[in-house]
Amino acid sequence: MTPIDENTHLEISLKAVISIVLAVFTLTTAFVTLDSRIISLEHGQQIQDMTIRDNASFVREWPLGLRGSLPTDLTQDANIMALKEKNQEFIVMRDDIRRLQLELTQVSAQTATQEEKIETLFEIWNQSVSERK
Repeated sequence: MTPIDENTHLEISLKAVISIVLAVFTLTTAFVTLDSRIISLEHGQQIQDMTIRDNASFVREWPLGLRGSLPTDLTQDANIMALKEKNQEFIVMRDDIRRLQLELTQVSAQTATQEEKIETLFEIWNQSVSERK
């Protein structure tokens, strides 16, 4: 067999050369098309995985308040806080009213006792005045 080097001559028909060039072109085009399609699908899958992962964490964290809250939730929370404050004010007022009622009862009892003592002293004084006459 003869050695193949840069001076080796090869005879091939033009039809075969064109067929080889067209086959290489077709295979290259098919490869590039498949490669770009695969890259596009992989990218779409990565985006979908990121979306699913973010959604899963959102579903876990949002009810716990770790992802913020909706404006209506903020309004509702503010209303609840205002109602709690009003309720605390009412509790303090109720306790004050009960304390005042107790103090009023004590003052009323003391007044009644003092009135009885005054009446008794007045009767004693009247008796002493009537005995002197």
